[in-house]
Amino acid sequence: MARLRRLALVIGIYTAATLVMTFPLIQHPTRTLPSDLIDTLLNTWIIGWDADRLRHGLSGVWDAPIFFPYHNALAFSENLFGIAFFVAPLYWVTHNAVLTYNVAFIASFVLAGAGMFLLAHSLTGSRPAALIAGAYYAFCPYRMLQVMHIQMIATGWIPIGLYGLHRYFQTSRRRWLTLFATAYVLQVTSNMYAAYFMAIPAAFVIAGGTVANRANWRRLALDIAVAGIVVLAMLVPVLVPYYQARVAYRNVRNSVEIDMNSADVISYVSPPEGIGIWQWLPTASAVEAEKALFPGILFIALGCAAAVHTRRSSDQARRLVILYGAIAAVAVVISFGPHVSAWGVKLTDHGPYDWLWWVVPGWDGMRVPARFGSVALLALAVIGAIGAAILLRRLGRRSQVAATVCGFLIVLAEGWIVPMRTVSYNARGRPEDRDVSQWLAARPAGGVLDLPMVTDNFEELHYQYGTLLHGHPIVNGMSGYNSGLQRLFRNPAGPLYDWDRPGAVVRMLRAVGIRYVVVHRGDYTRDQRRDREEERSIELLRTSGQLVTDREMYGARVFELESWTESLPAPAGSPIDPHFFTVTVNQNEDRAPYLTDGDRDTRWFAEQDGETAIDISFAQPTNVAIVELTSAERSITDYPRELRIDAIDQNGATRTLYSASPYPELITAFVRDGFYPRVAFSLADNRAVRLRIRQTASLPSRRWWSIHELRLWKR
Repeated sequence: MARLRRLALVIGIYTAATLVMTFPLIQHPTRTLPSDLIDTLLNTWIIGWDADRLRHGLSGVWDAPIFFPYHNALAFSENLFGIAFFVAPLYWVTHNAVLTYNVAFIASFVLAGAGMFLLAHSLTGSRPAALIAGAYYAFCPYRMLQVMHIQMIATGWIPIGLYGLHRYFQTSRRRWLTLFATAYVLQVTSNMYAAYFMAIPAAFVIAGGTVANRANWRRLALDIAVAGIVVLAMLVPVLVPYYQARVAYRNVRNSVEIDMNSADVISYVSPPEGIGIWQWLPTASAVEAEKALFPGILFIALGCAAAVHTRRSSDQARRLVILYGAIAAVAVVISFGPHVSAWGVKLTDHGPYDWLWWVVPGWDGMRVPARFGSVALLALAVIGAIGAAILLRRLGRRSQVAATVCGFLIVLAEGWIVPMRTVSYNARGRPEDRDVSQWLAARPAGGVLDLPMVTDNFEELHYQYGTLLHGHPIVNGMSGYNSGLQRLFRNPAGPLYDWDRPGAVVRMLRAVGIRYVVVHRGDYTRDQRRDREEERSIELLRTSGQLVTDREMYGARVFELESWTESLPAPAGSPIDPHFFTVTVNQNEDRAPYLTDGDRDTRWFAEQDGETAIDISFAQPTNVAIVELTSAERSITDYPRELRIDAIDQNGATRTLYSASPYPELITAFVRDGFYPRVAFSLADNRAVRLRIRQTASLPSRRWWSIHELRLWKR
């Protein structure tokens, strides 16, 4: 009971500190979010979605209602299960995602502080030193600059897991290894980066503990191997959807993103502007929040004290300083990313991060190497706790209390943002979206397209939040990655903006399951209004002849489309060997061989002038079932606006087998494979000796028609 009371007191202290450090959030927790409406609103939506699915046994949780009609949309970003699991009952009772998020946000600081307190107290034996270390880990400048990323705040399971590891090596009791395994799973499901973050200190602690207990190394190795297998087995259901999304949609980071988000030496030595008592130093600089890793002054001083006072000793404190010093050094080096830079000057061409890229699965999915600096700050918290314990033991009881309070307050002052930015956001979403959400909630199932589609999709977070209220999946959304369809619909040369072919555009939307289109009047940019995009979109829908409902609402206009009942072909049947037919073209004849060379990265292309044609001749009459035209992501807007396929039989008679704007076929192929869409056209029975594929639209400006591969299928 005494231990529980002390733990409750510690939690109470960190809770009070959190409320102060996050003020004025506590004033209106039901309708205010911390930081901004970008990552914060995204994570609010994720936690709300997780909580809703937890109530249904996680049914359909990975097919989150964004990026329709793609699957595993939740795996485009953090899943936050490890956070949502604890606050889901609050969401079930209140249906308030904003309040649920804020409770999780505050609890994440408390968990971080209490977790570090447990670890530091077990290693130093000093509660005052552990109390200061917990405050540092919870409220250091880096973490306070990450308030928009709850996943970076919710890293309290790392010190709890390390506490379990240390206790296991001290006692050989497997229950502590169970604590480590549980904490690892909860941490990874709170922050997927933490699978790598936590692995660094865990590997060092395991190595150090095994060396210290080398006489029992076989038993230790077996226990740790079993724990690792259990952790992996528990995480497999989470890792598989990420792997599937990675393979299906190529969700990997490019070198430019990684370089931009790598730490620099200045990240660690320069106090960031706008935070803490050190911001007024002459060396303060406007380092980006993701790369602002300045550790503060107090714990650097305490860390130095620990290193100085233990340098000649051979006790446990010295071993811990060396151990956590090594952890900090490795984390700092990795945080520099592929290249080590200082004040923007590249010092090395390669580094450990670059090497790990090639050997560690999933390493290429991390966008911000600088976040590894948080592991270095964790190690510094432990080393600083050792230094604080050494210094506090030299003081009398009253002086210890005064020094502890002073150290605690200095830590808070170093990370204090005065005041922390908050933004009002109603749990029912924006006022202009509420009528739409209420109407959609009562309508039959179907995908929703919210217009406008904007290049900067932060605005689309409002539509995304609305899915918690109406329950329909939307084409739009914001996450760690974008969907292929989203990118296509944002492209001004894409089919969504073909104002001259309203019927084809709406058939395209219906073909992929879009049943509702919502035009949000107030969200169009100045440039979009200048181009009359809102009016043209409304006119396109109205004149399509495929509407069930057309309603004017507060802030929006809503259209319900006819449901799609047609079937579109997929490549099937028996492929015809290219050696059994010849291909001729009337433009760019030298590129004609690329149509059938088997290489999807070569292409034939021509202008869409209304006369562009491909002629396919057979040695004998052939019943062609399907014509398949393969495109590629890099030329996805080089599609034919109008296509005609004619069959000429051996008597010279011409029969038109297809004549339309091929938007439904194009879009379904693009959804199946956004990198090399295979657009298939089903043909009626024929005995063709020649097929003519012709692009019949004459476009006013130069537009290309590109085909990367042409394949035929026969019955």
